[in-house]
Amino acid sequence: MKRYLLYLLPLMLLLVEACSTKNDYTAPPAPLGTFQGFFKLLVKKPTGTDYDTVKKVTNLILTISSPNNFKVTGDTATVHAGSRGLFKYDGTYIAFWDSTYKVGPQTKIHLVNTYLYAYSGGLRLQIQRANQAQDSILVYDLNKTSN
Repeated sequence: MKRYLLYLLPLMLLLVEACSTKNDYTAPPAPLGTFQGFFKLLVKKPTGTDYDTVKKVTNLILTISSPNNFKVTGDTATVHAGSRGLFKYDGTYIAFWDSTYKVGPQTKIHLVNTYLYAYSGGLRLQIQRANQAQDSILVYDLNKTSN
């Protein structure tokens, strides 16, 4: 009997912890403020799984304000388009709806669609996503400059 109790005790502890009403979840901080940094386009090498060095780099300013508005300014002359619109975020993903984006072939890259992001509420905001063909990655590496 003692042997069965020895095996049952960890299972009971696990069950008690799982049924606990205590909630440790903390909502992620809103990525609000002005962020400045670089946009990079990484393209997959023709052979293998590695990505080539950066194909396009441009200096951007991303301003995110409440209630859920954003705009992209800075070096928007050649590679990245100036953008503005709405955004939504959770702890893992951030989605942008660019009001200047038109469906069809684009000459510049727009901040539109859903991206993975990392933001701890501090100074650095990183946003990235791969395209549908998985042959390139869009990377935004930004630092907070003001609230």
